[in-house]
Amino acid sequence: MPALHNVISRGLVALVVGAAGAVSVATAAPAQAVTTSYLNSYELRVVSAINAQRAAYGLRPLSYRSCPDRYAESLAAKLRTSSTLYHQSMTSILRGCGATRASENLVRARASAPAIVRMWMSSPGHRANILDSRVTQIGVATTCSSMCTTVTDFIRP
Repeated sequence: MPALHNVISRGLVALVVGAAGAVSVATAAPAQAVTTSYLNSYELRVVSAINAQRAAYGLRPLSYRSCPDRYAESLAAKLRTSSTLYHQSMTSILRGCGATRASENLVRARASAPAIVRMWMSSPGHRANILDSRVTQIGVATTCSSMCTTVTDFIRP
């Protein structure tokens, strides 16, 4: 896998306090394509809000896939009780998913899915990840303890 052909993007959102209900934790599905019945309702709303932003800019919707989702689920589980947010290796996602491009958005908040996507759209790095026309797949994971952590991994196979 030539390193020059792989692109890695990263974004990070600071701790944000909001008001929303609890979110359940979903586990990764074994199949490559993940059906909407797999997604918990909150994660489905995150994907819908991201795709709505992409549509507003004339971009194709992202498809939810198990490979980037496995990486999002794994990091969300690690961050659940961590006092800090940190990114995982995009190189691992590139290799593990056979991807040529990978990026990641993180947030810790108790806020609605549309509110989180609005926060990301207000941040140049996160906005760039959401509106990257070269990514085609997405994985989303949300875990909660005192706050909810949402990890969104974007890839292009």
